[in-house]
Amino acid sequence: MVRICDIMHKGVIFCYPDDHIRDVARMMIENQFRSVVVVHESGEVWGLISMIDIIRFHGMNLENIIAEDVMRPYQISVDPQWPLEKAVEIMKRRKIEHLIIIDPHAGPKRPIGILTSFDIVRFMSRIETGQYQQMLKMPREESEDPRR
Repeated sequence: MVRICDIMHKGVIFCYPDDHIRDVARMMIENQFRSVVVVHESGEVWGLISMIDIIRFHGMNLENIIAEDVMRPYQISVDPQWPLEKAVEIMKRRKIEHLIIIDPHAGPKRPIGILTSFDIVRFMSRIETGQYQQMLKMPREESEDPRR
């Protein structure tokens, strides 16, 4: 059985509710992440901001928008020991692409990782971490080459 902790990103990139969304967007781009966890200064999860959440504010002055205005509130407690199938079911049912993974032993709502749809698809395709960066296109069989 594959567990969530087997394929999730360990650790999280986070911001605080009063951080400017322009800074959050820069952090996402610089670290090549598609989401950032919003945490209270106590370290508890408040929500999540994904790139699609930021796109809603296209054309607006991002200096006047803070993370709390953009984030989707945290609503799902996900244990790292759950089977991957349970995470997939939650993501399909809720139509979401990111799950914040919580350590049930570290106190209430302490994030320890993120599971994304990309992680799941990478696992399904059996591509090792880092290997996908070297693949540019799917290889073709010689008989399928349309130039022949």
